[in-house]
Amino acid sequence: MIQRDADGTGGPAAAAPAVELRLPANGELLFLARLVAEDIASSAEFALDEVADLRLAVDEAVAAQARRADDGAVLECAFRCAGRMTVTVATTSSWAFPPGPDEVGWHILRALTDALDAWTEPAPGTDGWRLCVEFAMKPFPGQR
Repeated sequence: MIQRDADGTGGPAAAAPAVELRLPANGELLFLARLVAEDIASSAEFALDEVADLRLAVDEAVAAQARRADDGAVLECAFRCAGRMTVTVATTSSWAFPPGPDEVGWHILRALTDALDAWTEPAPGTDGWRLCVEFAMKPFPGQR
C-alpha cells in the first residue's frame, strides 16, 4: 500500500509498523475497521474521548470509501501508531474522485482529526482508480 504523510508534507508516512485490514467494501463488515482502530488506540493509551473520536473518524472514512467502491472491491485499511494514530483507507473504483470538502463526512473528518488528505492514483492492472483517504490524530496533551 502506498503511503503519504498525513501532515501534508507529501513524504512517506512514519515508519511505524502497520496493522493492515482488508475487507469487502460492503456495509456488513465495516464495523471491523472501527474495532481494530479502537483496540490499537486503547493499547497506545489514548484517552476514552480520543478513542471515541477515532472510531467515528474511521467510520466516516470507511463508509465514504465503501460508497465509491466498485462491486466486489476490497477496502484496505492501514493503522499506524507512533506518537499519533495514522489511518489510511483505500479502495478501487471506476469513479475518479475521492471524498472531499463537498461532503458532510469530510467536514466531520476535518473536525475530528489533526491532518486529513485524500488522493486518487491509477489502480494497478485495471483501467480504474485507487481512491485513498488518510488522516492522523494526536493524543490530547496531558490526558495520557
